[in-house]
Amino acid sequence: MRDVLAVASGLIEAGVKPGDSVLLISENRVEWICCDWAIQSVGAVTVPIYPNSPPEMVQTIAVDSAATFGIASNATLAAKLKLEGSLRKVALMESDIAGWLRDAPRQLAEVGSRLSKISPDDLCTIVYTAGTTGVPKGVELAHRNLVDITRAAIKVHPISDRDSSLSWLPYAHVFGRINEIFAGVAYGGQTWISRGPDHLAEELQEVQPTVMCSVPRVYEKIYAAVMARVSEASPLRRALFNWAVRTGASFSRTASPDPILRAQRGLAERLVLGALRKRLTGGRLRFFISGGAGLAREIEEFFWAIGVPILNGWGLTETSSGVCSNTLHQHRFLTVGKPFPGVELKIAEDGEILVKGPGNMRGYHNKPEATAEVLKDGWFFTGDIGAIDGDGFLRITDRKKSLFKTAGGKYIAPQQLEHALLSDPLVVRSVIVGEGRPYVTALIVPDWDSAKKQHLDEAAVKARIQKTVDGVNAHLGQWETIKYFTLLPRDFTEANGELSLKQDVRRRVINERFQDQIEAMYTRKPKDS
Repeated sequence: MRDVLAVASGLIEAGVKPGDSVLLISENRVEWICCDWAIQSVGAVTVPIYPNSPPEMVQTIAVDSAATFGIASNATLAAKLKLEGSLRKVALMESDIAGWLRDAPRQLAEVGSRLSKISPDDLCTIVYTAGTTGVPKGVELAHRNLVDITRAAIKVHPISDRDSSLSWLPYAHVFGRINEIFAGVAYGGQTWISRGPDHLAEELQEVQPTVMCSVPRVYEKIYAAVMARVSEASPLRRALFNWAVRTGASFSRTASPDPILRAQRGLAERLVLGALRKRLTGGRLRFFISGGAGLAREIEEFFWAIGVPILNGWGLTETSSGVCSNTLHQHRFLTVGKPFPGVELKIAEDGEILVKGPGNMRGYHNKPEATAEVLKDGWFFTGDIGAIDGDGFLRITDRKKSLFKTAGGKYIAPQQLEHALLSDPLVVRSVIVGEGRPYVTALIVPDWDSAKKQHLDEAAVKARIQKTVDGVNAHLGQWETIKYFTLLPRDFTEANGELSLKQDVRRRVINERFQDQIEAMYTRKPKDS
């Protein structure tokens, strides 16, 4: 609190006024949190920016938000902020903010006066989301949005001041900022700030958290690493591992296990699962929370099988992250759980999910037309397609804009097929293609490093993935089966514009960049399947 007041005093003395927008561009660090809360404390508006954002996007955000002040963690990031228009100064965490923190807070009376005038409905933050088009839209969230949705989330999760979390999600995004920082304050737990996703494996061992939030990509990498290691083990060890996981899966899916299954689960725990769980999570983890993207069935079931529940949830920047989540007490595979307290859901005639709840944004900054398109009578039109089962669990099937029709007029939900392909640990990423085409194809990025360790050449990789594709096709209708696939030599990247800042695939860019590979799959005679 003392540090927050010190930074708040510095902001006041630097001329930041109530209602001013303040840019915050930095990697995750304690100072990021202090600056965010200090900006709010003086009645200003935090505008967080991903540190890896290109300069053009940073400048677009600075202009659209009419920011008057900026905070950057270092000179390299500060160089992305141009002192043009309303932006008059950029403070560095390494020098300016450090100096403020060394001094005692000098503006306590003014901070107190400003705090007393802040209303729950006042604008707290503008979070820019690039989506899949690359054009940033500023989501306006009020103080009430962040506080109310945080309270709603912790009501359904059994967390307390005895819990500790390992925090690595970017604070520039609402998922990490709300579910790791705001929630941590609300339940009084301990939060460790990670050095980044590349360090998670060693930090999980060092910190031994009890809860952790992440996007599916981290869980997919953990799963792939385990499967690669198992593939190199002796036949006996592989058989023992597979038996233990099957036993754990049966146990996790059975509401009232009989004595035989309990005994088998206990043996699997002693022989395999206990040691595996400790090696992967540090040994104290009670559950993972997954959000930000769809979670493949095989990944979710694997972690539950080894005794590490993944609680799959769903939300958007426009809903202050939280809409619904599975919990330890109410969980259903292949769903994103039930709505948080105070959140209502309904499904439109075309299958789009509509949300009304305490996290719903005020609107898009400076974009009244775009706001009117998605906010109607208190309902937010999410753009996601889904269904609610008889017990109230929500299942996401795809993005509305991702659905496409083949030349035969059949609708295809690409994300379902892409997630199914991820059942193979050798598949890093896949993109389903086929809009306006006579049949469906796929671009697949294999884990070439893992293949090399397994002494698999390109032909062997293709044969292995063909088996996976055949397995997926076996459960599909004729119109949606994957007729051909092409292996790509590398994964997609943000730098090449192929991924959004949230790691979503930009399908339009992929279709353009790999047009030759795609066209080659449509110059063949289609397979019958």
